[in-house]
Amino acid sequence: MMYTVILLSWVIFGVIHSVTASVWLKQRFAARFSHLYTYYRLMYNGIALLTLPPILWLHRIAPVDYVSAWQGSFLTGSLVIGIGVVIAIIALRGYDLAEFIGWPVTSKQAGHPKLRQNGLLRYMRHPLYTGTILALAGIWIAQPTWSYLLLFLAATLYIRVSVYFEERKLIATFGTDYRVYRQHVPMLIPRLSRPSKE
Repeated sequence: MMYTVILLSWVIFGVIHSVTASVWLKQRFAARFSHLYTYYRLMYNGIALLTLPPILWLHRIAPVDYVSAWQGSFLTGSLVIGIGVVIAIIALRGYDLAEFIGWPVTSKQAGHPKLRQNGLLRYMRHPLYTGTILALAGIWIAQPTWSYLLLFLAATLYIRVSVYFEERKLIATFGTDYRVYRQHVPMLIPRLSRPSKE
């Protein structure tokens, strides 16, 4: 029963996020509340911040049912979590955090956006997502229960869907530049060879 509730919670979370990220809703919001539209991304992130913790809480209180006889490795899991967190922090440092959370820009700050390809973005297109997936994998390695397996799979699936829509927006914004970048740089897993300097 608990796992059904968890899966249903992820479905509801995904639907809410997909609807609030849709161009249709953004256009409707802009038409009806034009004076508030600059705060739309901030509100979008606020909704995520309010709706994700209850799901994580459900995973936390779920029964400790191990997937197999193996009961995990706290040391290995912690190491993988640490690597994921470090990658996510380095990735975040490459962004304008105010822009990332959706803090409205002033007319002086506004301008034509520039495609960033520095730092970890030379090796993978979505390092923040890579770090998140690694951290979630680490949680499962530390305690390989059905609950944490569901967390890892549901979050990874959601991230993959998010990447699809995010990249459509990036192509609309940057056009050929982003298409070329996408051809040369992997999505989530960096290549072992050195990145091209083209």
